[in-house]
Parts: sequence; structure tokens; C-alpha cells
Amino acid sequence: MIPLPSSTEVCIVGAGPSGLACALGLAARQIPFVIVDALEQGHNSSRAVLMQASALEALGALHPELSAEIVADGIQSKTLTLIDQQERVVFRLRMTDLERHTKYAFSLLSPQHRVEHRMREYVHRGGNSIHWHKRVSSVKEVAEGAQYELRFESGDVLRARFIVAADGSKSFLRTVAGIPFIDPHTKKAAGPGPNDLSFVVADVLFEEPLPTNVPRDALQIMAGTNGVVLTAPIRDSSPSAGGDRAQNLFRVYFGVPDIPSRSPDAAYLQAILDARGPGSHSALHDVPKIAKVLDSARYRTRMALVDKYVHLAQGGAYILLVGDAAHKHGPAGGQGMNMGICDGCELAQAIDEHRNAALTAGTRHDAVEILEAYSTRRRAVARKVIDMVEDMTQTEKGGAGWGPYFRLTALWFVFKMPFVNSLAAWKISGLGHAKKRRS
Repeated sequence: MIPLPSSTEVCIVGAGPSGLACALGLAARQIPFVIVDALEQGHNSSRAVLMQASALEALGALHPELSAEIVADGIQSKTLTLIDQQERVVFRLRMTDLERHTKYAFSLLSPQHRVEHRMREYVHRGGNSIHWHKRVSSVKEVAEGAQYELRFESGDVLRARFIVAADGSKSFLRTVAGIPFIDPHTKKAAGPGPNDLSFVVADVLFEEPLPTNVPRDALQIMAGTNGVVLTAPIRDSSPSAGGDRAQNLFRVYFGVPDIPSRSPDAAYLQAILDARGPGSHSALHDVPKIAKVLDSARYRTRMALVDKYVHLAQGGAYILLVGDAAHKHGPAGGQGMNMGICDGCELAQAIDEHRNAALTAGTRHDAVEILEAYSTRRRAVARKVIDMVEDMTQTEKGGAGWGPYFRLTALWFVFKMPFVNSLAAWKISGLGHAKKRRS
């Protein structure tokens, strides 16, 4: 095990997508950093499953081979289809409309832990290590120099000028910086409430024969009276994969009105499929049957956004927020992991520009403005994405009555217009939020 050094320029706390993206960006610019995580190793649980063109472009700008390997691990969903409970197509979003803007004209179906694995490989290839089982216990500004001192439960002590808070939605570092999560609409503290979104995520193997109304090559969303049912095929990367296992591995998302057990079992998941999944209201198709649950988890989330991504200490040290530490929302549109990766890549560029400005301009003010600009820009992007996700969530929730019926009918009508389809694909891809990057 490589020991933790006593000092560095940048300490990244959190080795998830946003922290790893920042690490890759810093490594590409030869900026010294240390990356730590409280876990004993990378997670393998059911989390995000969608990568959009914006994140693939951001990583590709640093390492073209990395994006290529991530794409090879996944399934290119060239359409995103929303159907109602009678299995009528409400709209079929054509991600191929993006072909003139990007070579990633699809949504990539690949589990988050697999994406993280590829990103970790490239961090290691750059000669950098991830220090696992390093939970931060305290942070304080040191009297001499523009630095923070981080203490870990392991007893290690590390000093750094920049601390990147990539430690998730319950960020300890966000609390240290005194930056609260707020509801972007009410401006009040974002705490548990009746509008929280509850959902279940699971990796399952479906039995053969798989009903033909469950696509093997694209994401499908079913909006019903009691919530969304999403099916996303994923590749099985295990060496023993073959036959039915390779064909019928799916990530499923279910909107649920309550919070079930920590790891919902096959009976619980099958009951949802039987009640409101593909085939549940059709005389033409059967409901897919779960042969095995590989992993499952339940989540509860709400909209939340920080007022700023940057905290500047009196002595000139920084705490900088990325990913879920700065924003949170529901899973609609698969935006979370992509936002975090783009945050991390853009922050690495901002840190580099800050260092150069401090050397060339000779004034602290010019350098500070660069990180403030990062904060302003990424917060504005997050606000737009949160609004988009909220609109999508209202549609996916479904429900009984005239309101949901008219909402789906209106979507069916407007998506008949080609430019609407192209505009929606553009927004979901995140390409409109991209910033020109320097390698």
C-alpha cells in the first residue's frame, strides 16, 4: 500500500465519477494531486446506467482511448422511447439526430461502476494511486501558507491548497465550507419532504423467452398510473458470460410510493412488473419474468442545489464542489453521472487557469475570478438540468386522471415535429452546456 503523502497541491476527496474526472484532468495538466476515498474499494452497486455525449466528449478530450473503451463496454441506445401503460408510443427520441454535432450520437447504457473502473485504470496509468479507506475526520485552515489540513480516521494528516469535494450528496466537506443545500425553487433548506422521489434500482436477469416488447438494444420507459418502469439492457462483462446471461441482463428503475427494504428481492420487483410493467396491460405480450436479482437498492432524493461551488478561506485555500456534493435531482434523463464528470473536467481546467493567472497576473483577484467563474457557470448549468429533470419526472410519474392523460397526449403531438425531437436530444445529451477545454 502506497502511504499518503504529507502535502500536495490538490486533494480530491471522493473517487466516484466526478472525483476521477477531476483527477484525470489534473494529471493531463501535470498538476500534483492526491485522491482519497472513504470506501475500501470502488463500489459495485446499482446506480447510474446512462452516459450522454457530453460526458464522453469531456473524457475523450483528455483520453480518446478512454471514451472508446467505455463505449465498447456498453450498449449504444440510439433511441429513448416513452410508452404508456397500453404500450402505445408517446415519443421515440432519436439520439441519432446529434450525428452532425458528435460521434457519440447515442445514450450509452453502461453501469456506473464499470465506467468508474475504466476511469480508475487511466488514473493508475498516469502513475497516480487512489488511497482507499481514508475517511476525512476534520478539516482546518493552517496558520502558515494558503493550505488546509485534513485529518483522517486512519490517523494520516495531509495539507493541500485546493480540496475538491467529490464526496457525494451527504458531503462532509460541503458542511465544513458552510455551504447548505437549498431547494432551487423555494430557496429554503432542502430537507426531507412529501415531494421526495422514491425509486428502486436493480440489476436482474430475465428468463427466456424475453417478450419482444422489452428491447434488447435501447432504453424504454413506461409511464403508468403508479409510476415509471424503466428497462435498460446492459452488457455482462464477466468472463463466464454467455448465452441467456449475456442477452438478458437488465438494469431496471421503478418509481415507488414508499421506501421498501434496503435490497428489494425478486418477489417485490416482480410484483411491480406484473402490476405496471411491459405486458401488464397487454393481451399481445407477456410480462418479463425475473430469473435472478444480481443487485438491488432503494433511493430517496429531492431537488437540491448549492448557492456556490467555491469556498475561499481567509488565507487563500479553497474547498471546491463537484458532482453530487453540489447538486442533486431525480434519475430522469440520466444526468447525474454526466453532470459530475463534466464538473470534474471543467474544475481541473479552472484550477490550471487559476495557477497560471496567479503566476502571470501577479494578483490574487484575477486568479480568484477564474474559480468564481467556474462556480457561476456550473451552477447555471445545474439549474437548467434540474428544471429539465423535474419536467421529465412529472411525465414519468404518470398518475390517474385527466392531467397525466393530457400531458402524454401533448407530448405525443409535439414530438411529431422533427425539430422538437432534435431539440430534446440536444438537451438530454448535455452538449449545449459544453465549454471549450484546453488539454
